[in-house]
Amino acid sequence: ESVRRALLRQFQAQVDFHSAPVKTKARMREKVKGYWQEAAANKHHRDHDQDEHHDRAKHHQLPLAANIMDPIRSTVVCDGPAEMLEVVEWLVGAGAADCGLTVVRVKNKFAAADASEHDGYRDLMVSVRYAGSLNLNIIGEIQVHDRRLHALKLQMHKLYKVKRATHVTKI
Repeated sequence: ESVRRALLRQFQAQVDFHSAPVKTKARMREKVKGYWQEAAANKHHRDHDQDEHHDRAKHHQLPLAANIMDPIRSTVVCDGPAEMLEVVEWLVGAGAADCGLTVVRVKNKFAAADASEHDGYRDLMVSVRYAGSLNLNIIGEIQVHDRRLHALKLQMHKLYKVKRATHVTKI
């Protein structure tokens, strides 16, 4: 909530802010299972190309649940790339820190060499850590979208659910 208020104050209501529901335990289990399967496949290729294996393996640190970077998610919808960059620069600068968050990663899907890597979709994702009392740390993700691409993402979401489903009952 403090991020939403700060963003709207900083950008004078030029951006839209949406909170997503907390990722379900079932979805987090699916993601961990996927990480396990990828790690097992990568282990098989270890002898063939050590450098390539190392690059892929770094995404599968143990415990595998530690690789889930988006149990808590929100979206900032912007009017074009310039505003997207302003929001990310603000978050990486003092914006996130002023809200009690630490930026731990910025992922630029626009920089992907292969458009199919993210099903053709592009955005900027900022992973943040909240350090609460009793040494409780929570990781979350702030997705920064272009308004037109966000509208397309909303239309594509059902196809995304079909793609990731492991069984027809998961759709």
